[in-house]
Amino acid sequence: MDKQVKFLSRETAASWLPGRREDGHKGTFGKVCVIGGSVGLTGAPVLASKAAARTGSGLVFLGVPEEIYGITAPLSLEVMTYPLPGREGRLSAEAFFRIQEKLGACDAGLIGPGLGRNRDLFRLVSRLLEQVQIPLVVDADALYAIREQKEILKHRREKGLVTVLTPHEGEFSYLGGNSRAERREGALEFARTFGCILVRKGPGTLIADPEGNLYQNTTGNSGMAKGGSGDILGGMILSLLGQGMEPVRAAALGAWLHGCAGDLCKEEIGEYGMLPTDMLERIPEAIRRTQGG
Repeated sequence: MDKQVKFLSRETAASWLPGRREDGHKGTFGKVCVIGGSVGLTGAPVLASKAAARTGSGLVFLGVPEEIYGITAPLSLEVMTYPLPGREGRLSAEAFFRIQEKLGACDAGLIGPGLGRNRDLFRLVSRLLEQVQIPLVVDADALYAIREQKEILKHRREKGLVTVLTPHEGEFSYLGGNSRAERREGALEFARTFGCILVRKGPGTLIADPEGNLYQNTTGNSGMAKGGSGDILGGMILSLLGQGMEPVRAAALGAWLHGCAGDLCKEEIGEYGMLPTDMLERIPEAIRRTQGG
């Protein structure tokens, strides 16, 4: 197993960073969309969408239930927020066609931050995974929604579609991942079985794909272990996918830059007091340092 894993380095991360064309415009650098949010969970989709913008996306859209639109829109000045049909503070089944249309016009999508949990949402997430053709990052409550319907991931793979899952250890377990196996073996087994790119979060985050590629991140610290940190990672991976990166590299580079931003916070603020919003503000410097600046 040790011979298979590739430990990420700054040099590798720098060589993977997407180029920035001098004659580029906002359409050149990817259109991406975040779908999530619910009453009581308004911060998660805002953090994810801002992280996508900070990581270089040209256009970032954010779809939230209409009940929280008035909260999220003022917090998202650089992101195009739009209301979606909701019920009891969460997205409703009636939102499907609006979401499908918006995602269909984008280069990549993220589903899950702050989404909430109920049967309607489980069906909504499943339908989106079945119908949407662009690369999708599935995070947070959207992972819970598919825990009993993981065959959808295989079907997407059979159609040549990209799906990135970003579970922490608890989510990996209820998704049916083999938690008893050695951590790297369990990640590879899941990615191969379900035909997805798996980002198994935690110290030394692992990134595995169905072809057997396995990367281990070498940045990050315990100060990042706070609610909202994973939403930022999801947005960063989304941005890199939307900029056209090879999917497994987008996931691995996202993890590297995310950890690098966290390490900058540790240096400047300390692990106890650093917040996900501090990490968000340091994404540009994390990219600059990765480039060797």
